[in-house]
Amino acid sequence: IIVCKTCHELGHALVATHFGVRVGHMGIALMVLWPMLYTDVGESWKLRSARQRLAVSVAGVGCELVLAGLATLAWALLVDGPARQAALYAATTGLVVSLAINASPFMRFDGYFILSDLLDIPNLHERSGNLARNWLRNRLFGWQETDTESFSRQMRFWLILFAFMTWCYRLVVFAGIAAAVYFFF
Repeated sequence: IIVCKTCHELGHALVATHFGVRVGHMGIALMVLWPMLYTDVGESWKLRSARQRLAVSVAGVGCELVLAGLATLAWALLVDGPARQAALYAATTGLVVSLAINASPFMRFDGYFILSDLLDIPNLHERSGNLARNWLRNRLFGWQETDTESFSRQMRFWLILFAFMTWCYRLVVFAGIAAAVYFFF
């Protein structure tokens, strides 16, 4: 897992430096007392091309998926034993962690930045949340607040739905973290 996550972060860093983005630092952060590697590619917003920003965002998940594919191949070719079990563990963990956590657009991990760059909407969580709050105020309290920015009717619907899905996802994740901390500590 350490090798996989290191390759993930190096993928971000290498693609960012390829496009001329300065990588401020790389390191280990503690999230709920769990160490997580990170790479500061915060200056990638300066890239004018959405494709280049997208490439920086996708690089980490792409590296993990390639490693998971190689681990799956190794698992298929190896004979039963510890090496085959390690390959299976690396493949499944890499796939699950990449797709369930990093590729999810509901937290500020890679999936969020990927979706933000695909839609070309910076600050996606904040902007969709503002639309959803206005929608709720208007529906629940009868207020007549106007949206601070204008989107097409269809895009507005999807952004409001995205905000609600984000809120629900975060509620489940944070409640799960709180339960885990309570029961384990």
